[in-house]
Amino acid sequence: MKLPQKGNIRSIIFPIFLLCTLISNKPYAQDTFAFASTSNNTPTEIPGKALPKFEFQGFPREYELDQITTDIAGEHILGESIAKKLYLLDGKYTSQEAVVPGNPLTKTLISKPVIYDAVKRIEKHLKRKVKKGEMTVDSAFTIMNKVLDIALNIRVTDTEKFESELSSLNDNESRVDLFINRVQLNY
Repeated sequence: MKLPQKGNIRSIIFPIFLLCTLISNKPYAQDTFAFASTSNNTPTEIPGKALPKFEFQGFPREYELDQITTDIAGEHILGESIAKKLYLLDGKYTSQEAVVPGNPLTKTLISKPVIYDAVKRIEKHLKRKVKKGEMTVDSAFTIMNKVLDIALNIRVTDTEKFESELSSLNDNESRVDLFINRVQLNY
């Protein structure tokens, strides 16, 4: 039996080593420099990438708001028009359905619950800031008025991308920023 020569062994081992490296898909040369970690998977923002803006068709709601009296809408810390718009929002976004026919119990159905919940959270956030004195009533009124105008106008449109963006936000300031700075109503 003839033993392979020294140069031939290297020519056999190197392709086998290269093949094993490619199959395992693990770069051995970088193991000592970088470690893959799944615990810190925070997305990095690209500096030049702008956040998405949303445009929706807007319609005036004065006729509907004139039909609502202060007795029906109640009072609100931000004013009468906000109270009327919140009453209109509840009427447009919620409906009652009987649990069982003949039973007086009903359940409330919410259309577009992501948007409805965000508006309610923003309202609560603004009321809290006004009560603490961190924000004036006028600035809170301006913000809430625009948020309600947007919510009332987008109820019947396709808002899938807007809702996914809204549900990805964790704090109320980001939600306010989305409604105020990144949504445009075209009247």
